[in-house]
Amino acid sequence: MISIEDAVKAACDFAEKIYTSEELKQLRVEEVESSQDEKKWFVTLGWVEPAVQQLGGFAGLTNATLEPLPRVYKIFTINSDTAHVESMKMRE
Repeated sequence: MISIEDAVKAACDFAEKIYTSEELKQLRVEEVESSQDEKKWFVTLGWVEPAVQQLGGFAGLTNATLEPLPRVYKIFTINSDTAHVESMKMRE
């Protein structure tokens, strides 16, 4: 069985292959757990959406406010024998 560190590395490496660095702002590990049969690791990664939504006026005006950037959470299923990423899903 691969270590928890190897499972996290596999998930991060996979995300960095399919997304640009611009899309993965503030990437961090949110959760990690093993399946009951210990055949899979479930690694949840989160990052900030690159789009900024402005409220209350136009950009540059003093009464304009910015919403916090929403985080995206994805669950990566990692094979615990091979470290192969088997799936990536949106966390609900």
